[in-house]
Amino acid sequence: MEGVRSEARVIDMKPWLRLKSETLVSDHWLTLRADDCQLPNGKRLNPYYVLEERDWVQICALAADSRVLTVKQFRYAGNAVCVELPGGVVDAGETPLVAARRELLEETGFAAATWTAVGTVFTNPSRHTNRMHVFLAEGLDSGGRQSLDDSEEIEHEFLAISAIKSGIRDGSFSQALHIAGFYLCQEFLTTR
Repeated sequence: MEGVRSEARVIDMKPWLRLKSETLVSDHWLTLRADDCQLPNGKRLNPYYVLEERDWVQICALAADSRVLTVKQFRYAGNAVCVELPGGVVDAGETPLVAARRELLEETGFAAATWTAVGTVFTNPSRHTNRMHVFLAEGLDSGGRQSLDDSEEIEHEFLAISAIKSGIRDGSFSQALHIAGFYLCQEFLTTR
C-alpha cells in the first residue's frame, strides 16, 4: 500500500542456556537428546528434545531441455510414495558437494559436469541440528548405474518445471524441504 511504512522492531534476542543434556538414543542415523534449558526470562524447559542428524544434500539436476530429474520412492514414516529431488545424507569426512555428486549418481545413475551451490537452509532449527545444502547440477550424463542402499527402491524421471509446480499445488510433490530446494534453484536460475 502506498504511503504505509513498516518499521522493524529490534529485539535483543538471547540464547537459551543448556543446563544439562541426556542422550536417549544414539546410532549411525541420529542422536536424540533431552536437554534441561533455562530461557532468558529465567523459566526452565525440561525436557526439551533435540534431534542431532548429519547434514543433508539435495540436487536440482537440470537437463538440457530444462526438465528436472526427480526420484520417486516410498517414505516409511509418512507411509507414502513421494516424488522428490535426489539427495541424502552427508557422510562423515565428505563435503556437501562430494555428497551431492555421490547421491545423484547412486540414486539416478546420472553425473553432472557443472555444479553450483545454491543455498543452505536449516531443516527445522526448533528441534534439529542439521542443515540442508542445495545444489544445481547441469550438463547431465546418464553413463552410470544406480547403486541403492538396502532400504531404497527408487525410480527416476525427468519432469517439466510446470509439472513440478502443479505437483506442489496438488500435493503429489509435497515434501516441504524439497519444495524449498526446488524454489531456491528456480530463484537462482532467474537471477543468473
